[in-house]
Amino acid sequence: MEPRDLNRMFDALAPTADQEQAVLDRLLQTERKGRPMKKLKKLTVVGVAAALMVISCAAAVVTGLDQRLIDYFGARPEQAELLAFGAVPVDVTVKDNGATLHVTQVLMDRYYIMFLADFTAPEGTVLDGDRYFFDTSEGFKDKLLDRSGEPIEIEGGWSFGPEVLDDGDPMDNHLSLLFRLTLDEGVQPDWEIGGISMYNGDLMRHGENPWDIITVWSGDWSCEVPFTWQDIGRSIQPNQVIGQLDGRDITLTDIYLSPLTLRIRYQRYPLGVYPPHTRTQPIDYRWNHVLESDNITLTTREGRTVDLIVEGYAGTSNFWDHRDIYHLAEITALEDLEGGTLNIRIEGGSVDIPLDGLAPVE
Repeated sequence: MEPRDLNRMFDALAPTADQEQAVLDRLLQTERKGRPMKKLKKLTVVGVAAALMVISCAAAVVTGLDQRLIDYFGARPEQAELLAFGAVPVDVTVKDNGATLHVTQVLMDRYYIMFLADFTAPEGTVLDGDRYFFDTSEGFKDKLLDRSGEPIEIEGGWSFGPEVLDDGDPMDNHLSLLFRLTLDEGVQPDWEIGGISMYNGDLMRHGENPWDIITVWSGDWSCEVPFTWQDIGRSIQPNQVIGQLDGRDITLTDIYLSPLTLRIRYQRYPLGVYPPHTRTQPIDYRWNHVLESDNITLTTREGRTVDLIVEGYAGTSNFWDHRDIYHLAEITALEDLEGGTLNIRIEGGSVDIPLDGLAPVE
């Protein structure tokens, strides 16, 4: 069977969230009518979960996307296929002081680059926390590399350190880690990315107090991870006035969308004119807070709202130019967003920005 046929088969088999709940509700309702409640309820839930797990694992096989990433994003098979276009398998292993870091997959769009890795300490070590990180006391050292291995100069970016993913056994000596690098300006087409240099010093965690830092395992697991970048997003340049602040027009200049991300850029005109200063607020306070996530609604062409998650802060480059970046709460196909709207509300006003003509970033 061809991969396309397999994809269609799994798409047809995959239940929607409503269908999953309906199946579970019907099974539990049947059980209440004439069978022992406790025993059947457990078997029913386990059976439904097992069926869904089979479909989810099949999606991982077809798309090549690691099952842990599918679980992390709560992706159904058709959603996992959307992410697969931005996933690159890698195989980088570094060992030090009896422990091993193994980087296995990269997932990316224009503004996020994520790395999936496994950290394994010697037998007998218990890694049971949910917040581990590598020593960065010397500052942020991760660097994107071009295809000749030279560092790429970027204007701004940050990483929150690895997030610990569920690996099924929190009391063992193994951690599943997801590293995330966020780029303020996004990947530029002329960068020709060839990989990243990752700095990973001692494995550490916080103590009972946040200011207490404990070294869990000493070592150096720094490495270079080779990959070629590919974008799964699209953009438009509305250049549309979305409101005013202190009598100055605010113009939305750029929208970027991927199945994972919404990133917007807006400017206050005329450029170069400082905002008014008041005795009670810094000159940039109102500008920094003119547009919050509660004032933005992303809607598909069918009228479905896609919730937005704020993680981090993209910041402002000056008093006239602002960039905000959000995760989509649900993996969403660009075909569903095309023809939808981005509604923006500033100081009582409301503007709908049509999401038409989404095109590859140039």
